[in-house]
Amino acid sequence: MTLFSILLLATLPVSADAWPAFLGARAPPLAADALPLQWSPTESVAWQATLPGHGQSSPVIWGGRVFTTSVDGPNGEGRFLIGASPGRNGENAGSAADSNCLLEVTRDGQSWTAERKWVAQGAMPSWASPIVHRGLAYWINRAGVVFCFDALTGEKLFAKRIAQPCWATPIAAGDRIYFFGQQGTVTVLAASREFEVLAENQSWSDEILPAEPPLAEEESEQRRRAAAMFARPTLYGAAVAKGTIVMRVGNCLIAVRR
Repeated sequence: MTLFSILLLATLPVSADAWPAFLGARAPPLAADALPLQWSPTESVAWQATLPGHGQSSPVIWGGRVFTTSVDGPNGEGRFLIGASPGRNGENAGSAADSNCLLEVTRDGQSWTAERKWVAQGAMPSWASPIVHRGLAYWINRAGVVFCFDALTGEKLFAKRIAQPCWATPIAAGDRIYFFGQQGTVTVLAASREFEVLAENQSWSDEILPAEPPLAEEESEQRRRAAAMFARPTLYGAAVAKGTIVMRVGNCLIAVRR
């Protein structure tokens, strides 16, 4: 039997600040100076909580509480950024290359039209969704390369590698973009047309979050490699409220603040 659970943590003060949905949809704009720029496994960690099961969903913050799901058992105004994965072994690379784009959907009476305004050349994400902030569009691929484009024209501004690939979608706050590395290194970039690393933060250590032993012996080499990848703590998603960044790491939550 599979059980789904919701965890409520009353550790944040009750406030109008909230992160009500994926990427903070409908939340007020974030102020960069209210968030931590740098942290480590032993500095600026406000709290950490073990969850009753494993999961990959991003947290939601509302009314001073953090909501997340676990499992236990055997751009707006008709314009959208499309993030298409090339597939586990790159089998969809061709179609993905043509699909990562800015798509504009318009309506004329009862008819709808979809038009690609520009294609994100070379950008093929595997997990993290693309975002738009201050007129710039960002993708990150499985090798940890961040692609930045002018959101209006599609001009490629840079393609630079950061410390780790990201499974979590990046979060923009003022003049910063937070990229949440798969293995806990959060890279903070300047929200700029030029590549600039403002900070790199390791969110945990092997002593704090060790690798988990496999639940069962896998029969094939492919499944053993996949099991080894998922055995290490993985940063799946993040939410922000009241100056606190809450990161989802499988069966754990980590919160950092200034």
